[in-house]
Parts: sequence; structure tokens; C-alpha cells
Amino acid sequence: MNETGNWREQFVAFDEDGLVRLTRAAERVARTLGAGTSGPRSARSPGELHDLVGALEICPFEGVALDEVVAELGEVVWANGVVPSDPACVAHLHPPTLLPAVVSELAIAATNQSMDSWDQAPVATEVELRLMAWLAELVGFPTGASGVMTSGGTASNGLALTLARSWAAKQLGVDVLQSGLPAEATRWRILCSDQAHFSIQRAAAQLGLGRDAVVSVATDASGALDVAALDVAMGELERQELTTIAIVATAGTTDLGAIDPLATVAERARRVGAWFHVDAAVAGAFLLSPRLAPRLTGAELADSVTIDFHKLWWQPFNASALVVSDVERFDLLRVRSNYLDRGDELEGVVNLVGRSLDTSRRFDAAKVVASLRTLGRRTFAEMLEYLVDLATYAGERVARNPRLELVATPSAVTCVFYARDASDDEVREVQLRLLARGEAVLGRTVIEHRAALKFTLMNPLMTSSDVERLIELVTNELDTLSAERP
Repeated sequence: MNETGNWREQFVAFDEDGLVRLTRAAERVARTLGAGTSGPRSARSPGELHDLVGALEICPFEGVALDEVVAELGEVVWANGVVPSDPACVAHLHPPTLLPAVVSELAIAATNQSMDSWDQAPVATEVELRLMAWLAELVGFPTGASGVMTSGGTASNGLALTLARSWAAKQLGVDVLQSGLPAEATRWRILCSDQAHFSIQRAAAQLGLGRDAVVSVATDASGALDVAALDVAMGELERQELTTIAIVATAGTTDLGAIDPLATVAERARRVGAWFHVDAAVAGAFLLSPRLAPRLTGAELADSVTIDFHKLWWQPFNASALVVSDVERFDLLRVRSNYLDRGDELEGVVNLVGRSLDTSRRFDAAKVVASLRTLGRRTFAEMLEYLVDLATYAGERVARNPRLELVATPSAVTCVFYARDASDDEVREVQLRLLARGEAVLGRTVIEHRAALKFTLMNPLMTSSDVERLIELVTNELDTLSAERP
């Protein structure tokens, strides 16, 4: 019997031959990445992409040589993907990636540490804990605060509200993970702004509270939560004898980049004994900049904070974190298991599965640490400040353009604007035509019941000339549509 078959060379190995194979394969993959489109995406239609991918035989009976597979994926997939590093790719909070993070991804995949238990990832666990302690200190939490890596802002917000729900139940003497929701849960409410991320409503639904348990509070012209409206909402809940178990503030809304008045919201949460969560998935990176960090004053008063590294920290997906001010709150989530998180571990051992809604997880902390150490805080701050200034410049240029109308002065890295004398359908047509031709990947949203376009400036290599070209593309397309009108 051949106990290893013919598959030994298909696996990653760290002897000399294995490292040579890995290096050569990685180089072949890397060289396929430069053969893609010259714009933010290829101009292939959805149907063409469907047919192109449909021609791939996913699992032939006999395998195909790796060189051929790599070349095929380069021609079919990588050449037809979206290019976040292109200056005309400005639709979403979708960043270009840092070199230290990308090369670390190779090591993360090759070594395959699983972050659920210490015995699967001993030093990796310590690295994640070290990163979480640093992040908690950056937020301004007390010594001993910590957190856990998650797959994204939605997962981090969901984890935060899971803890908030368990905390509310604990105040009633109920272990919600053991016994389920108490009768009082029908009267529990979560407050957030009407610009808060949809993951807040999704979390409420998944936690058995229902989306109706989320009370949306009006925002001001900048998109930030209106404190007067918050006070009215809290008063109405009190009048109805409903219980506010959590208040969520947003630091960087998805559209306008607005930051809620965190310190004021913290005071309101403390007044009613509610869990205070800050969704800083977008603007959490501002804490790295002495100039921008004051905008997040009050985050240090939170019970939990979401920060996404795969936004303005320029990390490959997935990389997010939830940090909590009191690490013992994670015990509200912990479920022991006979094979994994037993409770009889060596002194000092932390099994991160006790903090997470996931079990198996990648060692994503490694790429974040590699990036932070390579660039340093000063360079991160300079890039962030540059993008905020570039968004301000974009707003100024839009405001001067007779075809466009600025929705609000940019406060972070997004510039949102209307098209004057254009219908919502025409705004939609502008965005879709530029996308279809592969000329620009623009954001499109709705503000005050009116269609708007959005530039999300995530690329520190963009220039003012790139911004001007984007504005020119939009205005030229609007002119073309006007000429086509009957």
C-alpha cells in the first residue's frame, strides 16, 4: 500500500523542496494579477461573465496542472474583478491593500492556525490578545480591557448586541444562553440613529428581539444623531414603560461619514443603565491620528467598540474587531465544551472561542500587526488625514459644479451629491452606464428620498486630478443623458 499516494507535492511543506514549490507557485499567481483590466473593472456584461465562468470545469476527474489552473484563473477571474486600487473605484468602503498584509496572508494560509483554542494556536492567540490590548488602549479603555477579531463590522456589532442582551438578562437574574429570553424581553428596546448600519436591526432579529425592537432616532443635516431627538425618543420609551437595553452610536456612517456625539450619547446610556456600543467600523482608524482622534471623544466611555481593519486600515478582507471595556463581560457568551474550551487549561491559557460567535477562525491579527509595525502610526495618520482632506477637496469641487449639488460637507472620506435637474432614474443610469463600460465604479444611495451619487475615497494614492476626472465623467454622462431626452 502506498500510504501517501501521489499527493505529497499538493500540500504546503516547509522543507527546502516545499518552500521552493510554494515560492514558485506564489510568483506565478502574482504575475497573473498584472494582466487585468486597465480600469476599475472589465467592461464584460453580467451575461458574458456568467458564460466565461460557466465554461470552467470545477472538478475534473483527473486534475489539471497547477500552472494551467493559475493561468486560467488569471484570465477568467482576476482579469475581470473589481480593482480597488484604481482611482475610479470609489463605490464602497473597499480599500486597496497594504503589501505587508498581503504577504502575511500567505503565511496565515500556509501555517493555518485556528484561533478557537490555545492548543491550536498558542503564539497566535498571544498575538491576537496583544493586538486587542493595544486597540483597547488606543480607544481609551482601562487597563485589562480586551477584545476579539471577527469577520467584519456586521459580526462585531452582532457580538456587541449579543453581549448587551445577555447583560440585560443578567440584571434580572436570568442566564439568557441557558434559559432563553425572559418575559421582560418583549419590552426591551435598542436605540440608534436612522443612519446606523443595518446590522443593528439584523442583530436584533437574530437575537429574538425582532427588528421592531430597534428604535431609529432622527439625524441632523450632517448625518449625525440628533441629541434632542434622542431625548424625545427616550422619554417616549419611558412613558410606554419600555426598557432601553442598549444605545448604539455610529462613528462614521456609511453614506455621509458622520460621527455621532459620542460623549453625550454615553451620558444618556449611563442615565438609563443601558449598554453603550460604538460602531466605529469606519472612523475607528481616526484614533491613529492626533488631528482626527478628537472626533471620537467619548468612545472611551463605551462598553464595546467595533473597529474594521479592512476599511481605513487597508487590510484584506476579513479583519474586524470588537473591544470591550470589561473583559469579564465575555463570560456572558462562554459555553464550555468537553473537547475544546474545557475550563481545566494550564494557567494563563485563553481559548478565544469563549469570546467569539465563531469557532474556527483565521489568524487575521497577524496581517494587521505586520502592517502596523511596517508603516508605523505616523504614516497611517498621514494617509488618513490626506484622504479626509481629499474628500473635503472633492466636496469643494462638487459645490462649484453647476450640474451637481453637495448633500453635506464631507466629514470623513465620502463625498455625496445630487445631480441638479436630473431624475432618480437618470442618476441611476449615470452610475450603471459608467459601471457597465468599466470606466468608474461609483456609489449610489438615497438621501432624503432622493437618489444621490457617492465617492468613497479609500485610496491614499489618489490625487486631486483623479477626483476632478471622476467629476468630469459624471457631468459628461449627465450631459449625454440630457441630449438623449426626447
